[in-house]
Amino acid sequence: MRRVDTFLFFLLSGLLMSCAIVTVNVYFPAEEVKEAYKSLEEEFVKPPEVKESPSSRKSSKEVDKRIGKHRKYPQEPQLGSKRIITLKRHLVVDIYTVSWAQDNIARRITDEIRSMPEVVEAFRRRGQRVGIINKMASQGKVGEGNNGLLVVRGNLTREELEAFSAENSDRQIIVRGMAKAILKINNLDITQENISRVLPQAAEQFAAVRREEAKPGWWVQLPDGRWVRK
Repeated sequence: MRRVDTFLFFLLSGLLMSCAIVTVNVYFPAEEVKEAYKSLEEEFVKPPEVKESPSSRKSSKEVDKRIGKHRKYPQEPQLGSKRIITLKRHLVVDIYTVSWAQDNIARRITDEIRSMPEVVEAFRRRGQRVGIINKMASQGKVGEGNNGLLVVRGNLTREELEAFSAENSDRQIIVRGMAKAILKINNLDITQENISRVLPQAAEQFAAVRREEAKPGWWVQLPDGRWVRK
């Protein structure tokens, strides 16, 4: 009788353990995330105001007319715009393309980010250093990495190094905020474990935006790791 009880105990324990492995799906709408990044940058990343004379404004408009719209870069294969990240116990992650038809995802994401003061401030601080960051990029001293961070490619002055470090710190805050926003719209707990699953995709889309916004002549790193001049 005791042997039967022991057998039943281990059988029930095994069944309970098998039930404890729960699969949680996290939908990651890549295109909507990119749209949200762009919208938030347009809203919060504003360089310091510089007074401009009427004659210089007129000259600037004439230049804009001659240049026209910037071409988009790089021409690279695009992954499916909607993904699902399957989270399992023991850090198992599976990512594949899915269809997720919802119209207001980008707006929901931006609303979530706007409710994060630390992320909004990170965007604003980036705006205050746009000048020095763009100057370093145009001189080839830094490049846009495929993880969304700047990468040193030349010698930096002390001032430039401080701006470089501060910029990457703020970018990490922004990408982490995006990961939290994705978890929130999926109604999942904001845990370090869940954030770490979504963070690589959030960084990937931020890097894609930075490549698109980079100016001709800047160094950019493609998803496959290659460095090219735009």
